[in-house]
Amino acid sequence: MSQPSKTIHVSIMGKDYPVGCPEGQEEQLLTSARYVNEKMQRIRAGSRSVGLDRIAVMAALNIAHELIQQQLTQQQKEETVS
Repeated sequence: MSQPSKTIHVSIMGKDYPVGCPEGQEEQLLTSARYVNEKMQRIRAGSRSVGLDRIAVMAALNIAHELIQQQLTQQQKEETVS
């Protein structure tokens, strides 16, 4: 059975997006939206690319890279402990 959800509105790059969010996870969603917005703002400020779709893809790639680096670091720590 799925958790009840409600719609939360987040603002990214000045645009409002309604997003379904499970009850009790609203703050995590808002924190995630702020993080994505910050990444996208930095990319826009540091490049000549003004296309929102390109900025979004670059932000997604950067965030995925950060996640993979953290996973690899965690895996290496676990292997060291074993």
